[in-house]
Amino acid sequence: MPPRFSRALIEFDSYLTTERNLAVGTRREYVADIEQFVAHLVELRGASPRLERIRPDDIRGYLTFLHEKRQLGSARIARIISSLRQFFEFCLDRGFVSVSPAANLRSPKKPRKLPIFLIANEVKRLFEAPDQSNWRGVRDYTILVTLAFTGVRLSELVRLNADDIDFATGQMRILGKGSKERFVPLNDFVQQTLRTYLSQRPESPDPAVFVNKSLKRMSGRSIQNLMKKYGQQAGVFKKGLSPHKLRHTFATLLHMKDVDILEIQSLLGHSSITSTQIYTHTNADHISCAPALKDI
Repeated sequence: MPPRFSRALIEFDSYLTTERNLAVGTRREYVADIEQFVAHLVELRGASPRLERIRPDDIRGYLTFLHEKRQLGSARIARIISSLRQFFEFCLDRGFVSVSPAANLRSPKKPRKLPIFLIANEVKRLFEAPDQSNWRGVRDYTILVTLAFTGVRLSELVRLNADDIDFATGQMRILGKGSKERFVPLNDFVQQTLRTYLSQRPESPDPAVFVNKSLKRMSGRSIQNLMKKYGQQAGVFKKGLSPHKLRHTFATLLHMKDVDILEIQSLLGHSSITSTQIYTHTNADHISCAPALKDI
């Protein structure tokens, strides 16, 4: 590697350490990405490239090589593009180059992961996991039912107060992201489950619907832990059942029942329809084997 290129890379590494305060592993990845790019150019040309003579076509050719020959995925290529862009921006700022050859690079779009959801028999097993012989078991069962049949976020469930539930109208007031208020309808099953729990919940000065053994509002971490426990007991997502997977389950079932996407957006509290549209792309084969939850 030419001295000028080597000096730029050494200074870039120092910049990542002192000014960006990046972890050692992250810095090594950035530097390795640049070194591998240089090694590729050396292999093509038979000589080390001069820093100031690298052109956009050199980078585009390298990215094509990574995609077609090395068959790297979009996520890995996106990281390499980020490394190259940041390195050459640094070189431009420090006077190593007069123009950045990576200035107009655009990262490839990462494929959106399809939502992971539970099918009916998995939800049924999950609901059977809590021991309802005491009020805390009834509480845990109610948490699972509420998450699965309202689609509320974990943070929204934690903030839920008793006076947010209106049994007269069959609705639940939710304070979502950005303090946006919405009302979520409660079906008969959820209403009865909530009534049963609230009738057994010990009296507490805390207005929270879901309280811990000290009769104080449950934390998000506590709910996550109990969900992981019940997921393992039920044999559902043994590596960790999360509240968000029940939110995905709720939204996917609505889509399966042909509920309008704008209504699903409203129920979930999404600010953008883009966040909701992922449920319209759920794998058709998976859906076909997922019966409705009407019998649970």
